Amino acid sequence: MHDIELIQLRRFVTLVEEGTFIDAAQKLNVTQQALSSSIARMEESAGVRFLDRKRGGRPSLTVFGRLLLARARTQLALAERMASEIELLRDARGGSVTIGIGETMTGRHVATAIRRYHRQQPDVQIRLVEGYTEMMIEKLMLGEVDFVCGGPSHDPAHADLLDFRHLFEIRDVLAVRKNHPLAGARELALRDLQDFTWMMPAFRGDIYEAIQVAHMRAKLPPPKRIIRSDAVTVGFWLCIDDDYIITVSPDMLGTLIELGALTTLDISETTILRHACLITRRDVKLSPAAVRLTEEITFEAERAYGSPADLATPAFP
Repeated sequence: MHDIELIQLRRFVTLVEEGTFIDAAQKLNVTQQALSSSIARMEESAGVRFLDRKRGGRPSLTVFGRLLLARARTQLALAERMASEIELLRDARGGSVTIGIGETMTGRHVATAIRRYHRQQPDVQIRLVEGYTEMMIEKLMLGEVDFVCGGPSHDPAHADLLDFRHLFEIRDVLAVRKNHPLAGARELALRDLQDFTWMMPAFRGDIYEAIQVAHMRAKLPPPKRIIRSDAVTVGFWLCIDDDYIITVSPDMLGTLIELGALTTLDISETTILRHACLITRRDVKLSPAAVRLTEEITFEAERAYGSPADLATPAFP
């Protein structure tokens, strides 16, 4: 049975689907004799009959033939998938890929995926563009980036234009320098943060609104000392050198946390939950090189955070 080849399986399946040796031979572009000999060799190798041949009628499947048909279709599908993956990998070895990196996807797992991809496809030129997800989506719509790693879009105009593949969820954190008076404190409440200056993004208002709402629920006045900045590096230096509080995605803090320059506070009342996505345009087909890179990023996100419940969600409300 191990001597049966894919070409024989393909001929067998075609015969069953077409119904007659004449029609199957024509579709396969072989002679009826060649087709009949191919089926006979399979039966001889297996030691059983796959077909009941009736003179002048359509051949019917035996019990062994029905089993072979199911397994043959599976084997042919796997072979076609393997061939397409090999072709994709071959075609992905050249060209260039430009990625828009949003604030939700700036962590090490993305860098790990890019590094692994670059080892496999060293001739592909990779360009990274970083900014808020909304800005990266605009670049995507203009064709300036191939795809975006970031958060979901809240713009209904994007619902029919973009695909969002949900990867993982991550909650913002509050961070301070390691020598901050609140560093290491447990069970903090909002009232404990009242005397300190807050750092938050200027471009986006969702964090600012979340902080306002949290203080209202706690029946506290909102923070009066606020610095709003989209200059990320400057903001980090301000927090490292003074007793400010910064609210940010933990992915953006990875290196500073590891180096001990900043530490997170044990409080979550003011933070928001972020959804990390791979964002592509529906009307633009990704190049093989870009497809391979999205696969690496998806794999690394699943390895780091686990497989999401839904890998192809629409824009989040």
